[in-house]
Amino acid sequence: MSFLMVCVVLFQGCATSRTTTHYGFFEAENSAGELRQFRLIWEVIEVEGFNDRRRYSTPLMLETQCSERVLRFYDENYRSQRSCMASDELGIAFCGAPGLDIDHRALPIEQGKACAYASDARGSAEITLLRDEVQITMRCQPKKTQERQGRKWINQDYLKPSVIPYVVATKSVAGSDRDGHVPKLWNHSSVCDPDQGR
Repeated sequence: MSFLMVCVVLFQGCATSRTTTHYGFFEAENSAGELRQFRLIWEVIEVEGFNDRRRYSTPLMLETQCSERVLRFYDENYRSQRSCMASDELGIAFCGAPGLDIDHRALPIEQGKACAYASDARGSAEITLLRDEVQITMRCQPKKTQERQGRKWINQDYLKPSVIPYVVATKSVAGSDRDGHVPKLWNHSSVCDPDQGR
């Protein structure tokens, strides 16, 4: 038996894992003032061994209808991706990029400042602890809502900044097949580019 096979057998004998996909849909305006649908999605992986049980998560992803820009929110377990917050500071944040994003006043993003936050009614600071209704606080917007690629304009817009958090009701399903378990955003040209057929 090869070393790899031994490792697989040992791992299966010592631990079991279970994945749950969490998601939510809501409608709101993007920063260009267009009414769009948004999808919030993340996965929690629970690994149970002989002596302990651990929970891990994927980043919290916020997708925008008719846009290729996906915002990824990270907690303290993703320190390098959450560089806009101190490593010992709790919270789930999206770190904007100075070349791509500006703050809600259309000013450059300050160094070391988070662009957006996620939590819930209980104030959860880790993605694995989020429950039922997720609150998204947006403090930034895209520097450019569209970008030219060849002859086409590609939408890079996302959720409009707001002083009041967006509240997103979420559901959960067993498994990690996102496309199989969770509906996709409707990105048909009739919605995203209604003038195309004229």
